Amino acid sequence: MFVAATSGVDARHQGIASAMASTTQQIGSAVGLAVLVAIANAAVHTTTGPDLVPGLRTAGFTAAALTLLGVGIALTLRRSGSTPPAAAAAETPQKTGSAISARAPCAENTQTSSAGRPPRR
Repeated sequence: MFVAATSGVDARHQGIASAMASTTQQIGSAVGLAVLVAIANAAVHTTTGPDLVPGLRTAGFTAAALTLLGVGIALTLRRSGSTPPAAAAAETPQKTGSAISARAPCAENTQTSSAGRPPRR
């Protein structure tokens, strides 16, 4: 979910997009649970026993129906103006040998030890 929420967002705003997704998920879960509890307890006048089963069954069917509705909506939504990854990769110019800087670091200067530090000399 967080990948979908932050894809296409500028790098400077990735944290905000992730926070919005997290907040939306938490608030949505709390409100959804409150609605299902209200449905389960709508016609119940007791707190124990088999009288709770019809309300719980109704709440379960409601949750399943809302889940299927959400899946249906998600499958019909499309991003406008998005480019498939294969097409985007084909449009990206590749660096050739002449485009690579002559000041590329040599291999011995870029080696690191297993601890992530340069080797001692």
